[in-house]
Amino acid sequence: MLWLVRDLPRVSGDLSDRRVQVRRVRWRVDVAPLEMRFMHAPRPLAPSAVRLDIQLLRAIAVGLVVVYHLWPNRLSGGFIGVDVFFVISGFLITSHLARSAASPQGVNLARFWGNRARRLLPLASIVLLASIGAAYAYLPASVWRSTLTNVIASALYVENWSLASSSVNYLARDQAAYITQHFWSLSVEEQFYIAWPLVVILATFIGVRVFRKLARADAARRAVCFAILAIFVFSFMYSLWISSTEPQVAYFATTTRAWEFAAGGLLVFAPSISRRAKPLRIVASWIGLALVLGGALLLDGTEPFPGTAALLPVVGAALFLWAGDVPSRWAPTVLTKVRPLTWIGDISYGIYLWHWPLIVIAPFVMAGELTALSKTVLVLVAIGLAAASKALIEDPFRFGPTWSANARRGFYPAALGIALVSAISVSGIVSIDSSARAAIASAAVGRTAQLGSKPDLGAPLVPTLAGRSTDYAQMFDCFDLTHTAPHTCTYGSPDAAVSIALVGDSHAAQYLPALIDIADSRGWKLTTYVGVSCDAGLSEDCAGRLSYLDAFETGRYDAVLFSAFRGSASSFEGVREYVSRLNDAGVNILAIADAPYNPSSAYACIDATDGDVQRAQKCVIARDLALRKYPDRVTKIAGQLGLPTLDLTDFYCSSETCRTVNGNVIIYQDSPSSHLTKTFVDLLRPKLEKDLVNFLEQR
Repeated sequence: MLWLVRDLPRVSGDLSDRRVQVRRVRWRVDVAPLEMRFMHAPRPLAPSAVRLDIQLLRAIAVGLVVVYHLWPNRLSGGFIGVDVFFVISGFLITSHLARSAASPQGVNLARFWGNRARRLLPLASIVLLASIGAAYAYLPASVWRSTLTNVIASALYVENWSLASSSVNYLARDQAAYITQHFWSLSVEEQFYIAWPLVVILATFIGVRVFRKLARADAARRAVCFAILAIFVFSFMYSLWISSTEPQVAYFATTTRAWEFAAGGLLVFAPSISRRAKPLRIVASWIGLALVLGGALLLDGTEPFPGTAALLPVVGAALFLWAGDVPSRWAPTVLTKVRPLTWIGDISYGIYLWHWPLIVIAPFVMAGELTALSKTVLVLVAIGLAAASKALIEDPFRFGPTWSANARRGFYPAALGIALVSAISVSGIVSIDSSARAAIASAAVGRTAQLGSKPDLGAPLVPTLAGRSTDYAQMFDCFDLTHTAPHTCTYGSPDAAVSIALVGDSHAAQYLPALIDIADSRGWKLTTYVGVSCDAGLSEDCAGRLSYLDAFETGRYDAVLFSAFRGSASSFEGVREYVSRLNDAGVNILAIADAPYNPSSAYACIDATDGDVQRAQKCVIARDLALRKYPDRVTKIAGQLGLPTLDLTDFYCSSETCRTVNGNVIIYQDSPSSHLTKTFVDLLRPKLEKDLVNFLEQR
């Protein structure tokens, strides 16, 4: 977030006795025919200068976010605090840039970016480094790799796009909240800081040439105003559209948030309220605050966002800023006399940075759910860390003469922080991947191990805990993950005498590594028709439905292997209709029963072993939970249609429990999606080959 206070009206008076006098500066902007004025235009001042109404609004915004993250059921719309910060940033940055653009010197791009870099990035880098250390110390190894990947995205300020991708990524749907997830909004802000001055410079360049009859200052102001207005309109319209069509992406996208910054920017050109119109300012201030707080109470996260619902915090914040710091006991800004509130605004950047890693780490440190008392302690710890960070990190880099002497120096600590965070994260990922490969290479897996084999206590678990979530090899190389396009691939010998096919969703695709190996060794041809929701292949959610169906009905496959996730979002009727259609067309279907359900408790049990093979043998699932919570639709449909079934249940389960490890091999990649690891699929290869050969011989 942007917590800039240097470009603000000067404050005089003794803060300790709360007698504060704010000297405002009104800038007249003759932008005919709009007759606009800058309202309370800020100017560069000493570090102690603040506009207290903005600090109060920051305190409210960060308070909403923190309360929402800790008590979401009590403040379901607290996430709108982020939108309030976006409006504040748009207002402050546009004020600064518009004045610079109107001056003969224009915008000093290097100094602007340098100031932002030394203001925000040093503390952000410290928090990211602390997050890496905390992740290794307290989080399970299964999330280390994904954590490091997101740390890199956060350090490079593209975390919002990383999360937007993950939100629609089928393979990432089981990921727990990342320790750096809150950096999405910081990424949006940083992208704003990069783009906004370029917009102002370009608008000014065009404006002074188009409006030649006007003075440079007037032409620049008019052009910048028009440019921001255009961004507001187009971004808001895009936000309305994408929020209804792709809400997960819309929430994180910079393009859907630009209008919120623009709303703050347009305030710079809005007609100011006369000081004599105090009642109007009081009313505007109360309405603005009511809209912000009302949005936090009324919104529950089910609304398309940011769409029309985002108007509540955006309009509310804009009204509050427009009214300004009203000198009246009847205005909400009377709260600025409560120094602890404005102090929270002063350290709000640090609070935002520290609070989320604490929330993610705390349950692992405490080995249990957070209580009301522990949540309160977390808030106090976040405030303490933020206060210390401001004194020890933020202010020294922000105001220290060493770093503020020239624009170039402002980039040094920022660049060092980004480089250090990125280097540590990349080396961590390389180490995790290398360890995973080494463990598999040194363990008895693949053809040298067997289903039901006893554990070797002297060998490691494979894949490693840190590597199991990505142990899927070729499973998804030719798989439609986005419902957008059919994906068909051919393996083995193109002119083979035996031609087999694989159809279904990801629980069919998970057998692909073993099937490719079988096809290559036997000289068969293997064709895949797999994708999200393609267990119900006639559904519109299966992108290849028509082409797949035509391929099966007109092609001559000696065997078509079909499988589907027992907990699939596709309806049972949709899956049965598809399989029935293939069966009626004379397709030689061999149904593969789905693996037992792997609950989160079993997944966490493996994490808790720290890789100890003997302890991992105790991580079992009650048979009723594993098999009956989500009954297997594949075997049920096969039974109804009289289709042969390849059922591996006995290799997972005894009469009472189902395993999550086979000897030294971890069975599941994830939970609750319950995909098999590629390493375990290697163990299934002999059984798959034997049953497939028997099936072909009987046809």
